[in-house]
Amino acid sequence: MPTDLHFSLMIPELVVLGSAVLVLLLDAVLHGGGPRPGEEDPRDTTLALSVVGCVVAAAWIPAVLWNIEGPRSSFNGLFVADRFSLFFKLVVLVGAALSLLLSDSWLRRRRLSSGAAHALVLFATSGMMYMVSAGDMVTLFLGLEVMSIPVYCLAALLRWEDRSVEAGVKYLVLGAFATAIMLFGFALLYGYQGLVGGVATTQLEPLQTTLMANAEALPLYARAGGLLVLIGLLFKISAAPFHMWTPDVYEGAPLPFVAFMSVAVKATAAAVLLRVFGGPLLAVLGLDGMLWVVAAFTMVVGNFMALVQDNVKRMLAYSSIAHGGYILVGVLAGSAEAQAGVLYYALAYTVGNVAAFAVLVYLSRQGHEAERFSDLQGLGARHPLVGGVMVLAMLSLTGIPPLVGFFGKFVIFKAAVAQGYVGLTILALLTSAVSFAYYLRPVIALFMRPTVGCEVAVIPVNRRVALCMGLTSLAICALGVFSESYLGWLSSAVLALAG
Repeated sequence: MPTDLHFSLMIPELVVLGSAVLVLLLDAVLHGGGPRPGEEDPRDTTLALSVVGCVVAAAWIPAVLWNIEGPRSSFNGLFVADRFSLFFKLVVLVGAALSLLLSDSWLRRRRLSSGAAHALVLFATSGMMYMVSAGDMVTLFLGLEVMSIPVYCLAALLRWEDRSVEAGVKYLVLGAFATAIMLFGFALLYGYQGLVGGVATTQLEPLQTTLMANAEALPLYARAGGLLVLIGLLFKISAAPFHMWTPDVYEGAPLPFVAFMSVAVKATAAAVLLRVFGGPLLAVLGLDGMLWVVAAFTMVVGNFMALVQDNVKRMLAYSSIAHGGYILVGVLAGSAEAQAGVLYYALAYTVGNVAAFAVLVYLSRQGHEAERFSDLQGLGARHPLVGGVMVLAMLSLTGIPPLVGFFGKFVIFKAAVAQGYVGLTILALLTSAVSFAYYLRPVIALFMRPTVGCEVAVIPVNRRVALCMGLTSLAICALGVFSESYLGWLSSAVLALAG
């Protein structure tokens, strides 16, 4: 039996899980489908409870857990609470709370019950939080499943629409395939640990120690196990050539939940990559050359395929693939500075991408999502503040100073050059310049094209979406201008990862 049951370390996860259960119960009690005469709209209650759960969990991290000295573990090392995992939990919780605000107006326009959708977001968020705190292969797998199954359901939420069902099925089949590959890799590494380490264990730290100690004589099956685990994680981060599901799923899935999937899943995958393969372990397993090629291919495919899209959701899908390539550059560099850059980049990408999706949700009308460039034409002149948010989001994702996206790329590229990856950094800079072409297209459609149809002139103001746009716009500017203020946080988080 475990002797260190420190449930206090898991309070953020327990708060999120408890909120998900309460949301389901309240939605059932309050009839879920919509307000009855003289009754409060149940969607207001479930939304408030969901967002409050994320806010309370996020507030608990800097207020209590961040001040705990050194890494702490629970359940005999199955669950690890260190500043590295706490930072990524903050990023995931921010993405979840903002996505919940976006989903409200979308659900109301379609007269859908919000309880199930909000609960799915919260369950997926709890799985992500357990993944980034996983000190064991079993915990990592369980967190992955708790994250993945609700996300598959969110992708297929509009079960009466063919493309939404197609998105969910594609995500399910390919996700299950990637999970099976990763489990096979875990099995090989478990066998190697039992044969060489003397004691068969699924914990990550003893496994990493054994691999490092026998770097000169690693058998082929141990290297194959590391490769299979890496492939499974590369699928989650949408790295090429494991990216083919991403544009179709993003196009078919409901708009506000695409925002959640694009930022939270990618941040979680980046955290797990750093925890499992951080430092020199990639070179020890002989996977650094392979990851170099994957990172380069991902940046090229993502940026150049985004150039030819006429659908904004597909364009953002391919751009997310490109951003996954930039994250892989930081993982490959492996230094403390590079890992700090990955942390910073995850936060920068979260606020920038959610801001872009918030604009699309705001400009969507009854029964019609604003997902093509033609849907945005001329709306910037009629809604200049909304158009301004899109400009900020696109410039930040491109990497224009002094916005937060620039500093995320700057830290990663600088660290990569310091580690000798000059050629890969030059390629990253060139592909980042290419991204300027397609990130300008929504801005051109909003401000430099005539309005298509008179019926789009009036778009009712949604305060929750407007709040989301305001918060993300503020974060894009503030996190960039005051970037040096967060270096201490990032440095302490990376030191926690290094033990």
